[in-house]
Amino acid sequence: LFLLAAALGLSSAPMAHATEVWSGRTFGFSKAPFANPSLPANQDRITASCWITRGNTMGIYNIAQETGYIHNVSPKGTEWATGDAVNHASLTFTDWETWTNTDPPSTIGVNACMHIDDGDIYLDIKFTSWGTLTGGGGAFSYMRALPPVVQTDATTWGRIKALYR
Repeated sequence: LFLLAAALGLSSAPMAHATEVWSGRTFGFSKAPFANPSLPANQDRITASCWITRGNTMGIYNIAQETGYIHNVSPKGTEWATGDAVNHASLTFTDWETWTNTDPPSTIGVNACMHIDDGDIYLDIKFTSWGTLTGGGGAFSYMRALPPVVQTDATTWGRIKALYR
């Protein structure tokens, strides 16, 4: 009876979420000057809990978890480091504002890694433009990695293997 209870207890334990690394294939996102950040077209909906956008001024934020930019917090649920996602274990992560050294335009062209806490996802990202306070209207753009493609085999064995990747 004890063994049966122990086995049932183990089978009901929650599974740990595996770390994901997104590197390689890229997606370009941009927000036009003065575009409404509350509209889905002006949000990069990376995951169910991470939607990056920007108001007409200040920094980027996660509109899925916050209503506007908050100094040294936004984008909420993320951490940032200089480097590549494949090397995430050796990178030093911080909040976005600290990572930019309070100068977002200086990050244009810098290889960066964004860590999304919810889902434990590390992805490559590189800013390609940043609208400044004088007439920039919150414009910005970047290239970021897409989730890896998981090849599935149509055979039964292939489908079973795909469940454990």
